[in-house]
Amino acid sequence: MKSSIAVTGLFMKRLLWPVLALALWEILTLAGGIPAYILPTPRAVMVTLAEDREILWNHSLETLFEWSIGLVLSTFIAVSLSWVAFENKRFDNLLQRSLVVSQSIPYLTIAPLLLLWFGLGAAPKIILILLTCTFPITQLTLSGLRSAQVEYGILAAVLRLEKRTALRTIYAPAALPQFFEGIKISVTYAFVSSVLAELIGSEAGLGVYLSRAQSAYRTDRVMAAVTIIVTFSLFCNWVVGSISRKTLFWRVERNV
Repeated sequence: MKSSIAVTGLFMKRLLWPVLALALWEILTLAGGIPAYILPTPRAVMVTLAEDREILWNHSLETLFEWSIGLVLSTFIAVSLSWVAFENKRFDNLLQRSLVVSQSIPYLTIAPLLLLWFGLGAAPKIILILLTCTFPITQLTLSGLRSAQVEYGILAAVLRLEKRTALRTIYAPAALPQFFEGIKISVTYAFVSSVLAELIGSEAGLGVYLSRAQSAYRTDRVMAAVTIIVTFSLFCNWVVGSISRKTLFWRVERNV
């Protein structure tokens, strides 16, 4: 009983600030006489979300498809690179240089090239997500593996485990917290990257909806799309956090 009351109280506290922010937004917009094409009221945004729900749903599905494929591929590639880099020092040095170079390139400058090379379909968006999300997952996972080796290396030596066996049974589980941190960062990066690529050129997606709304000076539609993007990003962060807490229950108990 006490637990449910505590959870309800925490939920109400977290809900309080967004409600107050929306109320302040509504009051300032109406009291200040701000035109709707500059800043619509929250009620106008909600009406647009309701009226355009079918259009937004179809565009969101396209963006979600690109997001899911890109994130899954990014995670697989990042974990594979981290695994190989942990076992091979030369590959690790080469990987670090490559990752640094890849992160020094502004992705918005290569997005038009990807569209020219691969067309207006999902391929350029997925490639952009790969470039954006592989780096944080790789770096954080590799950092977790190295920290685990430092912390549990003596244990592996005492048990006379081979490096691969220690990696699979000790280091990899110990690196899961950093891995989940990389995923938490990447779920947002992936969605934003997909939308940005769609803004530059695409046949469907939330970026296309945003671009058309901006051209028509429909700020309410722009805010509606932004609301979906923010809500989805927060939801994904919550899902990853929940999975992380359930998977790492042993770590939570130890910290408590």
